Amino acid sequence: MTGEIPEKVRQRVAMGRTILEEEAQAILALAPGIDRTFAEAVGALLDNPGKLAVTGIGKSGHIARKISATFSSTGTPAFFLHPGEALHGDLGMLESRDILLAFSKSGETEEILALMPLLERMEIPVVAILGQRESTIGRKASWTLSAEVSHEAGPLGIAPTSSTTAMLALGDALAMAVLAERNFGIPDFASLHPGGSLGRRYFLQIGALMHGGDRIPRVSPVTPLREVIVEMTEKKLGMTTVQEEDGTLLGILTDGDLRRALENGRQHPGSILDVPARAVMTATPIVLPPSTLASEALTLMESRQITSVVVVHPHHTVAGVLHIHDLLRAGVL
Repeated sequence: MTGEIPEKVRQRVAMGRTILEEEAQAILALAPGIDRTFAEAVGALLDNPGKLAVTGIGKSGHIARKISATFSSTGTPAFFLHPGEALHGDLGMLESRDILLAFSKSGETEEILALMPLLERMEIPVVAILGQRESTIGRKASWTLSAEVSHEAGPLGIAPTSSTTAMLALGDALAMAVLAERNFGIPDFASLHPGGSLGRRYFLQIGALMHGGDRIPRVSPVTPLREVIVEMTEKKLGMTTVQEEDGTLLGILTDGDLRRALENGRQHPGSILDVPARAVMTATPIVLPPSTLASEALTLMESRQITSVVVVHPHHTVAGVLHIHDLLRAGVL
């Protein structure tokens, strides 16, 4: 029997839900304001031959940093420019072919206002995402997008909550609209994220993951099963390759092959361990070249329900052995 939920717990749950609902409503209220100005700003970013500088200060600066990272990771070279530092030398990071994206809740941020005449002199256009469209920055910007909210979520109504969420969402909308027209696809995204799971899925090859050299389990075709068992036990891959002296693959011998051979040899327990590997091996195993994508290898191994695959060079010489655990450890999903 469960007890009653304490009143304090109820209050906390209600507060959390209220904040999320208020911030969600703030985002939804922006949608009708997506108009021709938004479309023109997207066009300016697409046509821009240079880089995108993104600026803001305080909480707006944190949003600007995130949006800069989003643009950079989706095909638009971008960087964060601190407006205060820009007034003390970092303005040199900008060139006349660049464009500036500015975030400000009030639209009256002093450091950004101080930059405006300098940007105009350098002929650098400004896209502004503001909490107050009718503001000084709003009037001076080339394109002004409104992230205005009716109130801040929370009991005090003063901490930046709904306003920063609105700016973040509008910045994301701008970045994704640009991405869509760049025909920026998943392989492009993966190429900019080689260390992530998506990058591994699209670029990691099994040659970088396979067991090679002395870690490859190998026996000759005449190796007796008693020695095959020792090799398989030492290498711990649940199988062994059967190779010619020059490394040419003749077949494989798995745990399953070994169990079946021992089962069939029960009537002659003394002689079965003297049977050569070639007598019980699988002569036509699945093989893959080292250049195979790890994601493709995983799909194949799952569909065939196998745990290991031999990696071979073009002339069918053994390059290594790939175990499914190697793929999972590498984060290939």
